[in-house]
Amino acid sequence: MTDASVPAAPTATRRVLGTRHDSLRVMFERRSVPNVAEPAPNDEQLRAILAAATTVPDHGQLRPWRFVVIAGAARDVFGDALVAAAQEQAIAPLPPAATDKLRGKAFVAPMLVVVIASPKPSPKVPEWEQVVSASCTGYALALAAHALGVGAVWKSAPVLDGTALRDAFGLTEAERVLGWINLGAPVHEVDRRPMSEVELSSVVSVLHGNGDRVPYPED
Repeated sequence: MTDASVPAAPTATRRVLGTRHDSLRVMFERRSVPNVAEPAPNDEQLRAILAAATTVPDHGQLRPWRFVVIAGAARDVFGDALVAAAQEQAIAPLPPAATDKLRGKAFVAPMLVVVIASPKPSPKVPEWEQVVSASCTGYALALAAHALGVGAVWKSAPVLDGTALRDAFGLTEAERVLGWINLGAPVHEVDRRPMSEVELSSVVSVLHGNGDRVPYPED
């Protein structure tokens, strides 16, 4: 029985999510879950989420990324490091409201996984390509979490570099923090309906042999 109050998935999406492509469902149904709470992922779930992140495209198998897991009291260290980094770059002392907001970012989830771009010297793979690979791991972490029923959202802060952050994460000169993934149990029921279909012709074009480039055809 179909609930008339729930819009059906767009035609193209329904076709993609047919029996032959059911493995893609997790991608169409993934949602950012900003409100999460205890419990944090258990060890089995966390290992699976982290392992999934290591499967991203990686030219030359350089593994130009690494992760730092933060939970429990370690969130105090992270929160303080965020504040210290912001104060380090501020022209004037930050007001208490600003520092409280920054520090609070460390406590909105029971667990955080920091994504670090860690490019390696390579004559074939430029740094930008390695950073792109590292960026892919953030999506992989969130997608794997969704597949396991764990709430996840990719977060960031106005300042992601500073002495305290570099010390906390052991960053080398070449490394940079790309953000972090909040993980926990969803506070509210997650909407698992397929996302609204994007008009592919608005973001996709096809280059023909005669040099013409035309919008991707819609159904």
